[in-house]
Amino acid sequence: MKMNPEVVYRFDSNAERKLFQAFERTNFEGATVFHSLNIPKHQKKQFSEADFVIVSNKGILVLEVKGGRLSVKGGIWYTRDRNNNDDRLKESPVAQVTSARISIEKMLQEKPLDINLKRVNFGFGVMFPDVKLGDIGIELTKEEVFDVIDWDRKNLGRWLEKLYRYWTERTGRNQRLTDHEVAVLCSAMREEFDREKSLLASVGESWDQMISLTEQQYLAVDTIIANKQVVVEGGAGTGKTLVAIKAAKGLAFSGKRVLFVCRSPVLTSFVRDELKGAQFQVVKFSTLQESRNNISIFDCLIVDEGQDMLDMDSISVIDSLFENGMSHGSWYFFMDPNNQSSLYAQMDVDAAEYLKSCGTKVPLSRNCRNTKQIAIHTLIFTGGNIGKCKVLGDGLPVLEKELDHDSRVHLVSLVETQLSKWIDEDGVKPGDIVLLSPLSYEQSCAQQLDKRWRRKITIINESFGERWLDTALPFSTIRDFKGLENKYVMILDLGALLKHSNATNELYVAMTRANTVLWMSIPKSEREWFNRCREENASSLLAYLEDVDL
Repeated sequence: MKMNPEVVYRFDSNAERKLFQAFERTNFEGATVFHSLNIPKHQKKQFSEADFVIVSNKGILVLEVKGGRLSVKGGIWYTRDRNNNDDRLKESPVAQVTSARISIEKMLQEKPLDINLKRVNFGFGVMFPDVKLGDIGIELTKEEVFDVIDWDRKNLGRWLEKLYRYWTERTGRNQRLTDHEVAVLCSAMREEFDREKSLLASVGESWDQMISLTEQQYLAVDTIIANKQVVVEGGAGTGKTLVAIKAAKGLAFSGKRVLFVCRSPVLTSFVRDELKGAQFQVVKFSTLQESRNNISIFDCLIVDEGQDMLDMDSISVIDSLFENGMSHGSWYFFMDPNNQSSLYAQMDVDAAEYLKSCGTKVPLSRNCRNTKQIAIHTLIFTGGNIGKCKVLGDGLPVLEKELDHDSRVHLVSLVETQLSKWIDEDGVKPGDIVLLSPLSYEQSCAQQLDKRWRRKITIINESFGERWLDTALPFSTIRDFKGLENKYVMILDLGALLKHSNATNELYVAMTRANTVLWMSIPKSEREWFNRCREENASSLLAYLEDVDL
């Protein structure tokens, strides 16, 4: 039998799983089996689905599956789980499959199909592969039921033949459908009744799971407000900037004047837009280096992306902000413990230990930016652990396999193809995609895109700021986009990135900017570099997977 879809990654029950596999192995001429067919125009419900629908030259069968132990008490159907807990069904399997069959027939009648639906033999059946049903009363006839006896005797094909004959006798529709009529019905099933889960829906669900603060992050805010000196450590995506902004507002609410320092000019612009008011000063670190006299009096200091200032010279600048040094001041240092995290200075071990010796340590291990799939790829290629992700099993795969390119022209073609798919076919807003490169726009392959895409591009830098229109297609260097994020990230010019001395650091930052979808095309000439990273980080990946699955 032909299965639609051909592969199912997640089943609602073990019974559906084993029946799906049984249908695959069953030889039934000209039949297509639709699994989990959505029925948006159900006669009784706002949403419903049929477990299996079979379309063949013999007609259409709608099948309802119930696994595990079953019981009927006072006309109410119950299933029992592995813990012996009874679950009451809202309606009987008979009622479910009957209404599903009627709804499907009615929806087909509403479509302008070039076939005569009065020739189509419609029927239904119920499948209980784990129990022997025995006497089933008058709700169901024996022909309509597939149970554990049929399963044990590998009787699926013969049962389907009998079920078709049973419904032929009841409907009187005994004419064999042509291959054309079967093809029309199959096309109508998925085209009208069921849309594949859209990319936008998948991304939206992942996004919804990530946008709120976790309990761990709220605890970090409380700890900051209650202590004088705090070091907050967390990988990319653990919400350090979010916590820092929340803490700054809490400190200001208690009457404190807050100085907020970032290294990235674009991130500084973002934070400044979030923290408005006389009680906040938001400045670039370079401003402190150039002239500390322009800084107004403050009560407490917040340093975000602190790993970019973890060298003794930078610590000396920060130390000088306090009249008696950092040891006597009120400060909150947010930093990424991964060695790959800094793009500005090599992390000084002595500077890091000095900070930790002064402040209360608060770890952030719950990632609220990236999916598990992005976290795994980041660890594979950079060795950086970005924490346990809120979106685990339902994240989208990283788009990297079979995307290797052998020239810049080839890379441009791959980028344009993906942009067309996302924007034209999937309805993604250009503003939800960001093109990241280690190179400036003028040097990047983005500059060679078709003019249709070039017209949309907005370059994110210190001059423009960190906000863009939905209709714009943002481009940014990896460094300028540090601290920011977007739903879809395309990493360009990886060949140029690997020529940089801090290639792993840049790759870590670029990959972790993606919320839900990460796209990266690797030069064929550099694939070996990525393969070596995969081998070197294999043991770390295994440890991570064991940890996140606990």
